[in-house]
Amino acid sequence: MKAVQIEKYGEADELKVQNVENPKPKNNEILVRIFDAGVNPFDWKVRRGYMKDIMPMNFPLTMGYDFAGEVAEVGSGITDYKKGDKVFGFTQGAYAEYAISDVNHIAKIPAGISTELAASLPTPALTAYQIITNHIQARGAKEVLIHGAAGSVGSIAVQVAKSYGITVYGTAAKEDESFLRDLGVTAVIDYKTQKFEQSCSNLDAIVDLVGGDTLTRSFQCVKKGGIIVSTVAQPPENLVKETGVEGKYFLTNQNSEDLTAIAKLVSDGKLKVRISDVLPLEKAAEAQRLNETGKAHGKVVIHVQ
Repeated sequence: MKAVQIEKYGEADELKVQNVENPKPKNNEILVRIFDAGVNPFDWKVRRGYMKDIMPMNFPLTMGYDFAGEVAEVGSGITDYKKGDKVFGFTQGAYAEYAISDVNHIAKIPAGISTELAASLPTPALTAYQIITNHIQARGAKEVLIHGAAGSVGSIAVQVAKSYGITVYGTAAKEDESFLRDLGVTAVIDYKTQKFEQSCSNLDAIVDLVGGDTLTRSFQCVKKGGIIVSTVAQPPENLVKETGVEGKYFLTNQNSEDLTAIAKLVSDGKLKVRISDVLPLEKAAEAQRLNETGKAHGKVVIHVQ
């Protein structure tokens, strides 16, 4: 089978299409024939070696984590899936014609949802869904500010929050204002020309997808007892103590239950994803560059087969 691999950490030029043996599923594993793979920042951070201290990798390494495809073979002990079922979720090595996935890390694709769309969901949608559902809506938040609201995670977080009746504000570039307005954002703050702390105050919650100075300044905008959830860094403990605002560093929990809930939101028309580029497997390097440089105004998907 064909797979996009790297032999060492480095630039996107390290990504090469190789011929490798098909993997074999074990107990509680499924062999998936991959049709499409979603490209995420995590992919190129792994390629660059940014994760090597916490996630040591063996080379050659097949790239990619988010996929959509169909079940090609099931391992022993699996009864919920059969050959031919359309599925999406997580694997190690999604930039390939076949990959192994844990049965607890996938879900079925409802009828009417393309594999391109399904492949764009796992990491950004699960991240957004779990942040809003488990940490924002669960606290009864009425108003939330989302930093990076036009990105893959941010735009889905907007829609999930709106589905709970939460008023949403967002920081983004000016050119994304109409896109976010269409999603239901009440006020779009241009991060290039406006200071969000001058426009927002006494909020229940903030979702930080940017980090750095944006994260620290966010404490000025949240009421005591509120919460800031960041996917980028641990909120500073000194600011947590000074303001009485809870700070949480968020890590995604990969599970079938939440993937199924996300698929239903899409099927019900409550969740949309902006896909900007669909590139063939042979152009995986270009796909990662688009994501890494921020030149893609939407999700980048690799069409495998």
